[in-house]
Amino acid sequence: MKSILLCEGKSDAILISYYLNKVKGWEFYRKKDKRKINIPVRNIQNEEANWYRLGDDLLAIWGVGGKDNFKYAIQQVLKINRLADKEDAFNKIIILTDRDYSESDEDLLNELSEYLEEVDLRNNEWSEKEYTNEFEESIIVRILPIIIPFNKNGALETFLMDAICEIGKEECYIVEKSKEFIAGFDLNKYVNTQRLKVKGELAVTFGVMFPQKTFALIDEMLKSVDWEKYKTIQNGFKKLEEI
Repeated sequence: MKSILLCEGKSDAILISYYLNKVKGWEFYRKKDKRKINIPVRNIQNEEANWYRLGDDLLAIWGVGGKDNFKYAIQQVLKINRLADKEDAFNKIIILTDRDYSESDEDLLNELSEYLEEVDLRNNEWSEKEYTNEFEESIIVRILPIIIPFNKNGALETFLMDAICEIGKEECYIVEKSKEFIAGFDLNKYVNTQRLKVKGELAVTFGVMFPQKTFALIDEMLKSVDWEKYKTIQNGFKKLEEI
């Protein structure tokens, strides 16, 4: 079976791959394999696509480079499925996205449904859609949208800070103080949107928790926390274990 997971950016892709490796054993897959279809990345600076393997199953994780690129990515996945024979098609499509401050689940799901050619979608629930490829074969694709956080507006960074607060009182104190610190800024040159403010809150939190890694890449910091141990992450990513 072959699946593809679409998420917004590289950090999302890193965290998800780390989680799936820890809880399910998905391994980064470098070897050549005729089943590994080329993922049509357009901007290597903002996007990242990698393949993972678990037994005979393959999973592609594509950080598409921002929410505005989901339409392109989904259209490309459907195109791949139409051109491939039934055995080489993606059987599962997972879309992980943020719930920003101006968006509702209904708006997000309606938008994704349109890209997927009208699928009845519910957050964190599997749906099925029947497509027909160019060989006139019927392909049943299972589709899972995951909008996080589940119980509030925010982004992946909000989700991660909630998980960090589960570690202990000191960590929660760091998160709260980091939020206060960023809230005190009135610098339009650097933190001029709510999106950037949330990213700044997480960056300050990481900077205090891992001062020795301040100049490390974000993936090293993400991997410094055992995310799979925390309920926020477990609840949010539970459905991913069904890939």
